[in-house]
Amino acid sequence: MYRVYSVKINGRTLESRNLKELLARAVSAKRNSDHRIMRTPLYGQISTAGSVGSCMDPGMAVVH
Repeated sequence: MYRVYSVKINGRTLESRNLKELLARAVSAKRNSDHRIMRTPLYGQISTAGSVGSCMDPGMAVVH
């Protein structure tokens, strides 16, 4: 009898007898879900450090 491996990604259960194939599918599913999350409007509104720095007055300095 073969062993069946399973992994749960974001509430979805993936199963396979081949552990290598299952891990490849799990990584792919996780990457796809992460990419979908990053494309939401919330993340699109976050400015990067480069754009923040370009808005600053050239004479200003940031002191830590």
